[in-house]
Amino acid sequence: MKTEKKILTGTLLALCTALLVLCSVLAIGWSKAAKTGDALPEVRNNGTAIQWKYSDEADWHDLVALTELRGAAGENGTDGKNGKDGSDGKNGINGTNGKDGVDGKDGADGKNGKDGIDGANGKDGVDGKDGINGTDGINAKSIEVQRAETHIQWRYEGDEWQDLVAIADITGPTGQKGADGANGKTPEFRVSENTLQWRYVGDEIWLNLYDLSVLKGLDGKDGINGKDGADGKDGTNGQNGSDGADGNTPFIGENGNWWIGETDTGVKAAGVDGEKGDKGEKGDKGDAGQNGSCSGYFYGEANSPRTVLNNSRVNISVYEKINKGGLISSYMNNITLKKGHIYNVCLSGSLEVGSNEFNNSGNYSIQMTDGYDDDLCRELTRIKRDGAKIPYTNDQHSFNFNRMYDASNKDITLQLWFENSAYNTYLGGFRGTITITALD
Repeated sequence: MKTEKKILTGTLLALCTALLVLCSVLAIGWSKAAKTGDALPEVRNNGTAIQWKYSDEADWHDLVALTELRGAAGENGTDGKNGKDGSDGKNGINGTNGKDGVDGKDGADGKNGKDGIDGANGKDGVDGKDGINGTDGINAKSIEVQRAETHIQWRYEGDEWQDLVAIADITGPTGQKGADGANGKTPEFRVSENTLQWRYVGDEIWLNLYDLSVLKGLDGKDGINGKDGADGKDGTNGQNGSDGADGNTPFIGENGNWWIGETDTGVKAAGVDGEKGDKGEKGDKGDAGQNGSCSGYFYGEANSPRTVLNNSRVNISVYEKINKGGLISSYMNNITLKKGHIYNVCLSGSLEVGSNEFNNSGNYSIQMTDGYDDDLCRELTRIKRDGAKIPYTNDQHSFNFNRMYDASNKDITLQLWFENSAYNTYLGGFRGTITITALD
């Protein structure tokens, strides 16, 4: 009975120790879960130990070995005491001698005394009984742990679940609200030489973001010819017009010209010098001329913002308004002319420009590049002023650019920019139109 009590006491102590450790781990886990999104610990019995881990971890950690939860072996019983030796048997008594006197009969020989009865041998001491082997400890049952809705529970395998600790008691306090972050800066974007760039408003340096040339798609397939439209219905006959006034009959005047009334047409009449011949028959009407056409055309509005062009340049943004044929496409200052045609490009508008120099010279210079033949484009579009002028005032100039581009063998992408050529120049702005025609 004492042995069983010791086994039970040791098992309960080990169990309590394991559960206390488990509660500490779970308390830490749930405290962490309250701050990181309810990542709660998991518990299992792998046959040799109770283990735990967080749900987002791969490795299990031993909490307590199952051997520590089993009872100790029973103590050996005490040996039995040895039995006492038996006592020795007594010697027999000799017979007495006869008295002297008449010779009497010889006294009878004394009889030999009887041998003393040997004492019985003492019985062997009863062997002490071996101590009773301690009864085997009760096999420790596997412990299971689970998280219920409101409690952490435990049980021996197969038994009823018992509440261990309330989840509310081991849930850490809610963390304090963090301070608001600083307001983010506003980014701005631009296209520079076929590269999309960005910077925060107010920064000086533009950072490359993406090469726009990789965004160009493959040539689209030719569109399917549209079906002929249904014939229009005959219109309602119009009312007869009122009779016109009588016209003047043409005649040949004295100067040999055709006259209508009092008006000299200036057209010489044939055969004036000779005799008048008979009038020839009226000739047949000639065939109607064919309607003119082109492969496609594009029209858009163009503008540039106010800026200082000191060792820099600014793009001319183009906004599409009309596009027929799908042969011309535009994005910001990029204009693509599709392969297979010759194109006529005409850019015209009003350019406001002034000096940004600090020496009161009033000099400025501005020119355009197209990303295709920049040197020629600069020569055709350069506007310069040399000489005294009121500084920081602007001039208004008409701006015109007209050129044909041969895209017979490959696409051509134009990039339109304004730049200064020699002086500190202030661009007050540009506004204009662009017209592009694809020729057969």
